[in-house]
Amino acid sequence: MSPSLNKLQESSPRLLLAGGDLDNEHAASQSGPAYSSYARELLSELAAQLGMHCPPALWSARGQGKPTHPGLHSGWYANITHKKGRVVVGLANRFFGIDLEYAAARRTARLDVLIEQLPEPWVRQRIREADSRVSAFYQSWTLYESLFKHASHTPDPAENLFAMRLHTLAEHRLDCAVWQGDQWTLAIVSEGRLSPHPDPAKLFPGMQPTSVFILD
Repeated sequence: MSPSLNKLQESSPRLLLAGGDLDNEHAASQSGPAYSSYARELLSELAAQLGMHCPPALWSARGQGKPTHPGLHSGWYANITHKKGRVVVGLANRFFGIDLEYAAARRTARLDVLIEQLPEPWVRQRIREADSRVSAFYQSWTLYESLFKHASHTPDPAENLFAMRLHTLAEHRLDCAVWQGDQWTLAIVSEGRLSPHPDPAKLFPGMQPTSVFILD
């Protein structure tokens, strides 16, 4: 085991993040392969920081669930999220899930329909009561997505996003955190508290940690 990996494993649990924006051409086309290629390059760079050799070409293929790699050390987990040309990836030595969303005008125009799609009545009601229904909706949606991705690492993965329930955050003692700003929302769900490095607010200026309205 490399000294850097050993040092991190002996310290408190941490989540390493990396991210960036695709060039305008790829962002405009919403190119899935471009997202995938960039995300896997970022994951390989994070792995290298930990002393792990994970060539980008050997990450599991796009569309096959959670990212895996034969060079990723046991007990380490990877996740990818992307939206509107922006990609965020993470590596952690705890189960975790991460999701990024952008409040596009075409979606917020259908906000009532989107709210009705959420599986829990109490969540839908709290969103309707919020000062900013858009903000509350995207907090909720990214938490559902993050829970789903978290579950993919566990022995009991969920069949789909709509099988998730936000009340299980407290029941399973899962930690969650949300950042918002400039129409973006990023959520992280993890087993125990993880300290993202770098903080998403530094990774993407304009995003700030926010209280999770739906859980207040």
